[in-house]
Amino acid sequence: MSGSPSPLRRAAPHVLGPPLPAPRALWAAHGRRALSAGFCVTAPLALFVLLDRADLGAAAALGGFTAVYGHALPYRRRAAVSAGVALVLVAAVALGGLTGPHPFLLAAVLGLLAAGATAATAVWHVGPPGPLMAVLVGGSASALGASPAQLGQHVAAAAGAATLAWLVVMAPWLVDPAGPERRAVAAAEAAVAAGTPRDGRPDPVARAVRVAHAAVAGGSRRRPSLRPRLEEVETRFMQALPATDPAVPDPGHGVLPRRHPPLWLPTAARLGVGAWSAGTLAAALDLHSPYWAATAAVAVLLGTDARHTRARALHRVTGTLLGTILTAALFWLDLPAGPTVALIGLMLVCVELLVVNQYVLAVSLITPVSLSLVHLGAGSPPGADLIAIRLGETLVGIAVGLAAGLLLFPRTGSRRLPAAIGTTERLALAAAAAAPGTPADRALRDSLVAQHEVATAARAELFAAPGADAALRRSRQVADLGWALLGARARGEDALAAWVAARVRRDLGRG
Repeated sequence: MSGSPSPLRRAAPHVLGPPLPAPRALWAAHGRRALSAGFCVTAPLALFVLLDRADLGAAAALGGFTAVYGHALPYRRRAAVSAGVALVLVAAVALGGLTGPHPFLLAAVLGLLAAGATAATAVWHVGPPGPLMAVLVGGSASALGASPAQLGQHVAAAAGAATLAWLVVMAPWLVDPAGPERRAVAAAEAAVAAGTPRDGRPDPVARAVRVAHAAVAGGSRRRPSLRPRLEEVETRFMQALPATDPAVPDPGHGVLPRRHPPLWLPTAARLGVGAWSAGTLAAALDLHSPYWAATAAVAVLLGTDARHTRARALHRVTGTLLGTILTAALFWLDLPAGPTVALIGLMLVCVELLVVNQYVLAVSLITPVSLSLVHLGAGSPPGADLIAIRLGETLVGIAVGLAAGLLLFPRTGSRRLPAAIGTTERLALAAAAAAPGTPADRALRDSLVAQHEVATAARAELFAAPGADAALRRSRQVADLGWALLGARARGEDALAAWVAARVRRDLGRG
């Protein structure tokens, strides 16, 4: 009994999240993005504070959040994605400033921003932090209290900082044009060398290989040197794939596929309605900043799987409590503008370093960053009452976010998944029996992409349909075999393709 952990120690990971990686690994993974974000937010903020225009500095800092997107993308894609993000964030500054004096209209605008940004990030594969920044930027701009004459200046300042962020994000291209592709291939090599995790699931390794493939495919066509290296990594990965679990039933057997709207549509509707409802409820309760409730609802709804979504609410409560205490301490110190700007930059760097691995600590820093930025720009000293109100707004947002996740299209993905798997299995068997390069390969590739989208939606559900866990396991196995077959055939590796085809017939050909 003496060796068993105490209840407090067992509860700590659920409340505080997993332990942090080693500092060196943390910096290697996120240091570039953290420094870019810190510079692009605080440099324009500091400039305008020196010019005695803190309001313009806060608006510019909001545009500088463009720098948190796109760091893992090849530069050809990164240029377009970062430019699109910049346009969205500048538009959010304009819309937030226009609707700030009208809380119910602001809630509707934030809901539209959440829905539109969710759709855009899904269609164009923008990546994290997804639609969250559009809502946070629009809401923060509403809290700056710009007059109609000042609003144009705020939008111009945000556009200038967003342009600076685009240049900073693209600057490494000058010295390392193939950096993102090379790093993605190196990460795939490391994942394959480490082997399948102890739980027997190849998901992390498969994801690393597919990310590397997308990076190389989206990189410059004038640099083909990484392709042979990636092909060798893919071959080692496919040869090491574990056998599928015969105990997992075929969830798609006998299920006929039906036509459905794209999966991003219910997801966008869920986030849009959740943000609008949270903001509207906060406005109806006459809370100080309804946008914070909308932001909290979006953050809760952005969990990557069911367990993560439920934990995200607990982590946000914990982080906000810690952040509220930290904010109260900072306001009690009543620091001058210069140290406040420096502290905002330092906290933002820490947020970007921590947000992937330690969401609780990241949230505990997001709260003072947002409050300090808004109140520095608004020029109004915050009081103790406002801290309590901010906590209430967060709790409203969390409650509404959980309700939206439970009530709005709660099982869209998990209900579609068995049919998607069944379709992919049939097409994989057809492709294995056909010659390489036939339309059967193209049909299998399209089905694998569609199945991946359905599985991603199923993992994001708070409470999935019965049998979803088995369907997700089967989905991973079918996807690994299908992509292995297509990859071997695409490279002309006949022996490997024949070996994978035999695996497909053995593992998927069930009566």
